[in-house]
Amino acid sequence: MKFTYITLSLFLLIGTSCEKVIDIDLKDASPELVIEAVIYKGENDFTVKVSRTAPYFDNTPTEKIDNAKVSLKFEGETLDIPNVGRGEYITFLNAKVNTAFLLEVEVDGKSYSATTDLIEKVAIDSVYYEYQEAFGPREAGYTVFVQFTDPAATNFYRLTHSLNGVYQNGNNDLQVMEDSKINGNKTHFPIRGKIFEVGDKIDVQFIHFDEASYDYFNSLADIINTGGGPNGGSAAPGNPLSNWSNNALGYFSAYSYDTASIIIVE
Repeated sequence: MKFTYITLSLFLLIGTSCEKVIDIDLKDASPELVIEAVIYKGENDFTVKVSRTAPYFDNTPTEKIDNAKVSLKFEGETLDIPNVGRGEYITFLNAKVNTAFLLEVEVDGKSYSATTDLIEKVAIDSVYYEYQEAFGPREAGYTVFVQFTDPAATNFYRLTHSLNGVYQNGNNDLQVMEDSKINGNKTHFPIRGKIFEVGDKIDVQFIHFDEASYDYFNSLADIINTGGGPNGGSAAPGNPLSNWSNNALGYFSAYSYDTASIIIVE
């Protein structure tokens, strides 16, 4: 994922006639460091990706950083994570719930750090679907719902899915939720913006993560939906909220999750 800043300067020059001349000066910002990493519950490879943004109007690929020093700290243990090329650092990790993780990255003498907590998953109670008639621009078809019981605490979620074996990762597929309106209750979420057909197989992943992770993906969704920054309304691309120190971009998150599948039948 490429993150970029540009500055939009607008000079409105009005002459003696009614003509208006608009000069738009778009300036690229300096490349920024991007660090992306997700810890999954259980035994998995843990991957850290380190790169630099490219200028917004430059079509060259982002720079991959292979000379970083990367370490993960948790429960009194420190893991030094080796580089495997193309800006990726990978190690095997058995991640357990109720654990706090500190990830430290050093690049060119500058240090960056971020923390995340791996919390227990929230179980899916059921997955079901309902047929809905066409309404306005929405086509007729089936909507899939994920039902669960929200724990009586502050919780943050992300819902992802695959359709007929293909992971869905388009702009409309980024879906995150917080529980301020449903705290402690049994509730359901639809897979938004998707209409399914008879014969479709849908595999859902219901992720439970911390607030910083929610803030990142929620601000990213806002950027995607509005074309502006985290608060919307900007004419220039912005960057999602990051939990990294020293103004690095990206995110460090920990996922625990439950999964379920359903096939649409008449």
